[in-house]
Amino acid sequence: MSQMEKQQEVKKGAEKKAEKKVEKVIGSLEIPDFEKKEVLDQFRRMGAITPSEVAIQFNIKVSAAKRLLEELRRRKVVDLVSGGHNLKIYTLSKS
Repeated sequence: MSQMEKQQEVKKGAEKKAEKKVEKVIGSLEIPDFEKKEVLDQFRRMGAITPSEVAIQFNIKVSAAKRLLEELRRRKVVDLVSGGHNLKIYTLSKS
């Protein structure tokens, strides 16, 4: 088998692998509706709202809780009280 034939076989193998790749889908999470009164009451009971506390309360991952709290901050539901590089503390907005 010549060198050129070997290279062509390698290219065909790479093309087959590319075809077999499955697109990774990030798992959807069941995030509670934060417009409901029960959820806001639960936030009121929490003195300081941290991503780890939200993850424990609502049984979601910490990374999802971080994204959720950032979205709530953009909607002005919670306010950022203190934020370091690894811990952010939120409180429920007064309004």
